[in-house]
Amino acid sequence: MERRILISPHLSSITLCSKLKTITEVATRPISLLLLSFLFASCSSLPPSSQVRSNTGLGAPEQIIPDASATPSLPAPRDKLSPEDPTDVWERLRNGFTLTVNYGHPSVARQLKRYRQQQDYFDLVRDRSQPFLFEVVEQVEQRGLPLELALIPFVESAFNPDAYSHRNAAGLWQFVSATGRSYGLEQTWWIDERRDPMKATRAALDYLESLYDEFDQDWLLALAAYNTGSGNVRRALRKQRKTTNDQGYSRFWELKLSGETRDHIPRILALALVVENPKEHGIELLPIANKKYLYPVTLSAQIDLSLAARLADIDLNTLKSLNPQYRQWATPPDDSRELYLPEKESARLFKVLLTMDESTLITFDRYSIKSGDTLGAIARKFGTRVDVLQRANSLNGSRIIAGESLLVPRGEVSDFSPPNIKNNDVSKIAPPSYTVRRGDNLWSIARRYNLYSADIVRLNNLSDGEILQPGQRLLLRNARENAVSTTNSD
Repeated sequence: MERRILISPHLSSITLCSKLKTITEVATRPISLLLLSFLFASCSSLPPSSQVRSNTGLGAPEQIIPDASATPSLPAPRDKLSPEDPTDVWERLRNGFTLTVNYGHPSVARQLKRYRQQQDYFDLVRDRSQPFLFEVVEQVEQRGLPLELALIPFVESAFNPDAYSHRNAAGLWQFVSATGRSYGLEQTWWIDERRDPMKATRAALDYLESLYDEFDQDWLLALAAYNTGSGNVRRALRKQRKTTNDQGYSRFWELKLSGETRDHIPRILALALVVENPKEHGIELLPIANKKYLYPVTLSAQIDLSLAARLADIDLNTLKSLNPQYRQWATPPDDSRELYLPEKESARLFKVLLTMDESTLITFDRYSIKSGDTLGAIARKFGTRVDVLQRANSLNGSRIIAGESLLVPRGEVSDFSPPNIKNNDVSKIAPPSYTVRRGDNLWSIARRYNLYSADIVRLNNLSDGEILQPGQRLLLRNARENAVSTTNSD
């Protein structure tokens, strides 16, 4: 088997190809393509602060064009930050806030009262955002957009990728189905890319940029249109032809929009004020390291998620929480897909997959067909679909014969349920203490027991950003009591 590394100046990833050289074909195919996209952010790829758009929300954008001459290199640790670079994502956000002229509006002050002293809320959203916030900030900053836009998921979904509204909006950015599809977000039985933090962020920023251009480069009008629809904003603008604005505020404040939308935008700006100076508002924001947390492993074959978790040596619940776009027990069978994992786990999975055949990536149960069985009944029994059974058994139709065997793809059922500040139905009760295992981090332990990592840090007197060591003992019981008491008080 010959393997070679193909490096393209047009790709920010390393493509590894495997080619089998034999005289005859073998029954099982090797994995045709596995791509590990280690995208290490470098300071030179980010626009300087002078390239962000106007701080009034009204100015024209300066086009930022990435350097196309850069050639990717083999995966390597991210370069150390220079002394002037923020080490904390919150600090990076503060440095990029540009809609400040609107912070002084009375509506912002009213919404600011909602956030003051709400430590439980900020602990929750900090934990939820920890794996994804760097990537969101990175994408916003690379486009030269106001970093207030990175706060939208905090208000839209409390930074919960699994959030689903009564309007059928889903994911961090709360895309409804039609808008999601129009911006390239796939929605099938297998996958809902509205829940994909990376792809949904790209789609949301594309959408926001189009709204910004549509509404005369006024960011607050763009945000209002994102929340309520551009048609509602256009109608409000037609009714409000004259402006009484003499303080440099956006026209948004003058429009007669729904109460939800009129509250939505000042909440984003109020949240920016809290992030800008948390102590002033009675909040402690635990740092989130200003570095890449997730690395994509792109594979060309369908893989059982429980198998991927075992190969990467990561908890299945953690893998699913980092990849909430996958709705079933496996990745979709048709196209190449990505799994996002921490650096060590992604490298481990990639290395193991290079040695495996595609046919071994899905696990099956063998079912003996009984008289009276139908594919539909069998699919319902095993929680799958007829076309999945047809694909697994190379069936062109629905005819099956009693006594023969049927391969049924098997997915390991997990007990993962994202922590919800209004949900005290805890499936796992935290033990009094926990011994750290290889691959654990504060975020994964907190997720496993429905805790806040901030409480674990405080209870164990850990330093900010401390790396856990296998065998280290952590106290959890008081953290559990605190989590339950704060949710009960909501």
